[in-house]
Amino acid sequence: MAAKKKEVYIMPRKIYWHLYSLQNLNSEKFIKVVNKVLRKEYMLIK
Repeated sequence: MAAKKKEVYIMPRKIYWHLYSLQNLNSEKFIKVVNKVLRKEYMLIK
């Protein structure tokens, strides 16, 4: 019998950010996310 292959699930890109999740980011990642929020590439959830 052939071994059953696992299906690979690719997570969708995270475009919605919550205020609390931004608090846990390191400073470099925080700056990148905030810049994308300002350019309206990401959405901020309150």
